[in-house]
Amino acid sequence: MRSRASIGSHPLHPMMVAFPIGLLVTSFLFDLIARWQNMPSLAAAAWYCIIAGLIGATIAAIPGLVDLFSVVPPNSSARSRGYRHAILNALVMVAFIADAAYRGTPSVMADNTSLVLSAAGVVLIGFSGWLGATLVYRNQIAVDHRYANAAPYRQVQLGDWNQPVCKASDLGEGQMFLADIQGARVAIGRCSEGIVAFGDQCTHSGGPLSDGALVGCTVQCPWHGSQFDVVTGRVVAGPAGERIQTYDVVTRGDDVFVYPKRGQDKSEPGQTKVA
Repeated sequence: MRSRASIGSHPLHPMMVAFPIGLLVTSFLFDLIARWQNMPSLAAAAWYCIIAGLIGATIAAIPGLVDLFSVVPPNSSARSRGYRHAILNALVMVAFIADAAYRGTPSVMADNTSLVLSAAGVVLIGFSGWLGATLVYRNQIAVDHRYANAAPYRQVQLGDWNQPVCKASDLGEGQMFLADIQGARVAIGRCSEGIVAFGDQCTHSGGPLSDGALVGCTVQCPWHGSQFDVVTGRVVAGPAGERIQTYDVVTRGDDVFVYPKRGQDKSEPGQTKVA
């Protein structure tokens, strides 16, 4: 799903985190060498690296939080993974803030307590980086999926089910977009049988189906490859084992309206398995 905090199509968060990671890890290495070789000037450089790294981390956190709450699907494995990633990053900052405050000034050489705080911060950076990479490479957060005949990714928000979600002429075959209708995430697309509407959340790990590929009348989740029939909601291929919710589509002129099926709750079904 394309990042909301980006320049052009390049997400800001993964670009900006390189600076605080490099500065904070370098500060730990400088302190080790300064302690080993008794080099006060290198210890001072380490302290300044900590301060610069903390400033950089604070700035990098802003686009990260924007993407976490505006792009990552709610009630999904990626959202819970994103929370853990953010918590670990906060703990990294706590460790290095404690280190800088403990030393007080750049003229103070790192002692054992300072090195332990820095080492803990570096270890936490490793775990946090692992989760961040998983968000990009497995959950494909901030990845802009393009394929032949794909329409630009878009999302609309409606406060009432009686409002049209789009014009019928807006969608070509195989194209999709996401509609948030009174809190329900509904993917709208056109397949060989016409315009269809179905729950956006994959029943395996909560992946965004509107960001996947619609081929014929089968949609594939971009996270783990589960496939669903968008007309009936049935599972075509796993790992998902539960069908997705489908909606009634009514066309009036060129306006397209989406409604929950009779006897069906207006919110999306079930809970997804976190994996």
